[in-house]
Amino acid sequence: MARGHLTADALAELPLLAGLPQQLLERLAVDAREVHVEAGGWLFRAGDEARAAYVVRSGRLEVVAAGPPAVVMGVLRRGTLFGELALLTDSARSASVRARRDSSVVELGRDQFEMLIDSVPGFAASLARSLGAQLAARGQPATARSTPRTVAVIALDAGAPCEAVASRLATTLGHHGRVAVLGSDPDRVPGDYMGLLDRAERANDRVLLAGGCASRGEPWTDFCRQEADVLVAVTRGVPDRTWIDSPAPLEGCELVVAGGSGIAEHIVDTIAPREVHVLRSDAEIEVGLAIAARRLSGRSLGLVLSGGGARALAHVGVYDALHDAGFVIDRFGGTSMGAVISAILATGATPRELHAMIRNGFIAENPSNDYTLPAYSLIRGRKTYALLRAAFGSTRIEELPRRFFCVSTDLQTRRSVVHRTGLLADAVFASLAIPGIFPPVADSRGRMLVDGGVLDNLPVEPMARTGEGPVIAADVSQRGSAATGNGRPRLNGLKRRVRRALTGSELTIPRVSDTLMRSFTINSNDTVAAALRHADLVILPRVDGVGMLDWKKFPQALEIGQQAALAALEEAGERVETWTRRAKGA
Repeated sequence: MARGHLTADALAELPLLAGLPQQLLERLAVDAREVHVEAGGWLFRAGDEARAAYVVRSGRLEVVAAGPPAVVMGVLRRGTLFGELALLTDSARSASVRARRDSSVVELGRDQFEMLIDSVPGFAASLARSLGAQLAARGQPATARSTPRTVAVIALDAGAPCEAVASRLATTLGHHGRVAVLGSDPDRVPGDYMGLLDRAERANDRVLLAGGCASRGEPWTDFCRQEADVLVAVTRGVPDRTWIDSPAPLEGCELVVAGGSGIAEHIVDTIAPREVHVLRSDAEIEVGLAIAARRLSGRSLGLVLSGGGARALAHVGVYDALHDAGFVIDRFGGTSMGAVISAILATGATPRELHAMIRNGFIAENPSNDYTLPAYSLIRGRKTYALLRAAFGSTRIEELPRRFFCVSTDLQTRRSVVHRTGLLADAVFASLAIPGIFPPVADSRGRMLVDGGVLDNLPVEPMARTGEGPVIAADVSQRGSAATGNGRPRLNGLKRRVRRALTGSELTIPRVSDTLMRSFTINSNDTVAAALRHADLVILPRVDGVGMLDWKKFPQALEIGQQAALAALEEAGERVETWTRRAKGA
């Protein structure tokens, strides 16, 4: 971190201090300091002594709760006051603050802060309201962020079609509100940048900053990068070395690989984007940026599907009903069998193609019957993996025409793993690896992965937290009592005697696969309940009559899913009609 002095005129540019008497501004400027924090750097950490409050002058910072894992509680943008609560209560910092982009903050010491409270009418009341809001939200992660106001497009290499991407994105964003486009101007001095952006933000719903193809360190490019709520970084696949050597400013960006052949996995890991879009042709660029515009405008519809073995076949009926109702879904997510169906849909498959893939892959050829000696698992999983490779080939998640993620569970760290990049077949296979039925999946990072439903059988939160639009959740885990065998009757005659000899009971108790499924999803019940609170529409197909491996009951599950979706849509009424219009760009 670096510190510098500020003038009274510089302080007057802050919304918090605008309009103060010149004499008071000059008194504040005597001791006020500007603190520069590079992207990825920490301004302070939880537990530190509070000696000052801060106002963001430029850039973006994020409030981080202690982990592991660390949780981002909120994002601080230009003009935001923060750090005042610990200063006023004379307590240690309760959370940490780090720079998401290269940032500049104004540091106000205790004496200066108290002078503002004593000297500025209305400052204390405004401060009380701010503190009340902070206390109300304390301890709650930022699961539903507001849509970005400012989007910047910059090039990571000289050959990247940055200007074409910026132009197309501006056009598609314009379908969802007023958009101002600000580009580089050789006659404009850096001191004018902030005022230009402020005026554009006040007059428009959204501002697109066209950073151009200038190299890092050029004033306009750096300004665009620092002031963007979302950074769209464009490359042909091989970013300039300056970005690879110092990637912190790109963390959390939308990485667009346009016109090239793809991008190496180690580069993606280095940059750590929130999404990667590989768009090779002009047609792919047009479709991909239209979806990106809906996401950035908060008008992108998402669908999250739970796990549940053959019960999850009801999700096919759910999608049929949504498709027939006119919904256009841009984002798909899921776990276990829900991940399989989501992945198929993310490839752009039609309902007819989805039905055909399910029938061919899970009914005509049961992939779960390659049994083995139960030293590591009940089945080998080879047939299932072969099915996934036949369906998806070498397709990578970032190459899909729709956004997709699935979740698995890391046995070693006991945490959920969200897969947004990498080979689609490998990610879905890890998400499917039900403990005891499938062997754990070892990935290239040395992790041992099993079914995502162990910790989160309905992963709504990874989708809902981005604030990109409404989220529909379909959950097939609502089941009857295990002791009654899903309501099936008692057996009679010879079958009853065989059952009693094998199990000690005359009741049709669940098979071992069902018991394992029910056992490991017990731990995810709380997360499912939380996920349902984050979803905008919840669909709950009741598939009690379908066992975990009852693939032949696809027609029954299909009908149950369709009816459940139709009932949920009817109950939601006019609220969901706006989603249809938004998804179509109306």
